[in-house]
Amino acid sequence: PGLAIPVSIIAAFGLMYVFGYTINTFTLLALILAIGLVVDDAIVVLENAYRHQETMHDDPEVAAITGTREIAFAVIATTVALVAVFTPLAFLQGTTGRLFNEFGVTLAGAVVVSSFVALTFIPMLCAKILRVPTSHGRVFQFLERGFDWLSDHYATGLDWAIHHRWIVVGGAFMTILVAFWSFNSLKREFIPAEDRGWFMAMATAPEGSTPDYTDKYIRQIEEIIGRAEGVDTYFAITGGFVPVNQGIVFANLDDWADRSQTTQEILDGILPQLFAIPGVFAFAFTPSPVGGFGQPVQYVVKHPNADSLTAAKERFFRRANQVPGLVRPDISPKVNKPELTIVYHRDRAEDLGVSVRDVGATLETMLGGRRVNTFTRQNKLYDVVVRMSPEDRATPADISGLYIRGRGGELINLDQVADVVEGVGPASLAHHNRVRSFTLSASLAPGFVLGEAIDSLDVIAAEVLPPGSSTALAGESREYRDSSNALYFAFILALIVTYMVLAAQFESLVHPFTVLMAVPLAVTGALVTLQIFGSTLNVYSQIGLILLIGLSTKNSILLVEFANQLKARGKDTIDAVEEAGRIRLRPILMTAISTVAASTPIALGISAGSESRIPLGLVIVGGIAMSTVLTLFLVPVVFVMLDTVHARLSRPAKVALEPVPEAQ
Repeated sequence: PGLAIPVSIIAAFGLMYVFGYTINTFTLLALILAIGLVVDDAIVVLENAYRHQETMHDDPEVAAITGTREIAFAVIATTVALVAVFTPLAFLQGTTGRLFNEFGVTLAGAVVVSSFVALTFIPMLCAKILRVPTSHGRVFQFLERGFDWLSDHYATGLDWAIHHRWIVVGGAFMTILVAFWSFNSLKREFIPAEDRGWFMAMATAPEGSTPDYTDKYIRQIEEIIGRAEGVDTYFAITGGFVPVNQGIVFANLDDWADRSQTTQEILDGILPQLFAIPGVFAFAFTPSPVGGFGQPVQYVVKHPNADSLTAAKERFFRRANQVPGLVRPDISPKVNKPELTIVYHRDRAEDLGVSVRDVGATLETMLGGRRVNTFTRQNKLYDVVVRMSPEDRATPADISGLYIRGRGGELINLDQVADVVEGVGPASLAHHNRVRSFTLSASLAPGFVLGEAIDSLDVIAAEVLPPGSSTALAGESREYRDSSNALYFAFILALIVTYMVLAAQFESLVHPFTVLMAVPLAVTGALVTLQIFGSTLNVYSQIGLILLIGLSTKNSILLVEFANQLKARGKDTIDAVEEAGRIRLRPILMTAISTVAASTPIALGISAGSESRIPLGLVIVGGIAMSTVLTLFLVPVVFVMLDTVHARLSRPAKVALEPVPEAQ
């Protein structure tokens, strides 16, 4: 079976080349998982050919042909079911679709090639190379005795389960209840924070701050970051595309193997120092793995009435500050930009012959500038712009001293028709879907995930917002909610597609249901494993749950398909399913061990940036382990129950025939 790995992986690289994919985190993740999957079909074919040689004493070539023919349907069915699982992923849109399209196609392509290898290359090797040795070593004998003991006890347990069916079904129902409990109690987030070896710090000074003021505080932030252990290089950006009152610092860390602290631990030491800087709003964070520089929590509140929205903003912000998991929540737009308001006195202005239009035109010209003419010099056209010089419009008194020409031609001082009032206002008027809005942004404290933050803000919104208000999400928060809804839909669609594919292959509506009984067991094992290890439901773990649909049905297909073969040979249903379980026990355990072994390095997270991939590994390891153990008992029980019901429904009704009286 080991030869199936390089052949299938090399073919997968060829498929990636055809589709124009690159070698990246997701394609490599697919290839790592493929190592455990591509040997499954080869193991099944090899084990069946070996069994024919060992127990039936067939010639190697005959054993290869007969064994492959006997198992071919199961190999094709498991491959098609696994490929069918990835069909919904191909239609996912947005960030999730971009992330996992390449993952799904690469993994599915490797599995398809492996099934072709298992049905062609492996039988040839079995016929030419595979021989049953006349004597075995101590290790083989030890393992064989252990497997014989396990097989005998499994046969006893399976016989008990078949004769106590409702107890087994009740136990399976209890596991489903456990799955619901785990699903509701698990924390939820978009993508786990990764140790990517760099972070950002942002600082916002009050509106109206000068570049020198902002730069002074950015220098302080640079000093704090430069003193932190594990920081390699850093640089700051002020001005340019960054607003005058804002600055950004980028910090690169030492190599993952050369530092003792993770990125989050370094941030935990820096954040209190940034919070203590007076005069600016400063914080540090690791950007989202899917791009963008915004904070993870971005909660939008909308209301058509500006006054109601302003009043709600203060109440909402005050309550959000009380949520312990939100780090430095901030509201935008803020009402803190210095501004001058021109209060126009209509009656007084009409007496002096000054209109609002005259006031507006004068202010526009003197403060903003107006193009009044052009001139040409050395074949170049230049604009002539009239505007007051900066020193003549530096104070409110300068504005009040402007003159406006009245209807009679006389010059009227601005302070005779209007008052210039100093105040503060928003830097911009925010709208969301054409409705006035404000946005609350925040970072997350360690251990507090995005799902908890959004749920907390939903509760606050329901309590403090006035009637007519509505809420929305932006940035990573919106990606989290959209991806969750899309993946739940993809999971249900994958179940439906898998059932339809299996129904077409088995030419039955009953057997696919039996096969899919392994799915809730696998999901339970996956969710409980996430719960035990303190992981979360996120994009990676949800993709793992979808992948489990195809992986967990492999064992069920092996059992159900072989039981059908034995029934076709004349065996009773119970005898057929018990023999199928006993004979298929070895390949089922071997394929489960290979899948778990390939996923264990992912679950252990022993490399840089592995935090996001750990949930996927945990889901596969926990789901396959639990479904393998329980499927060996539940699937045979359900097979017997449904076959019994199907036989009763298919039995023709007996009609009592009364003798027809003879004609007189």
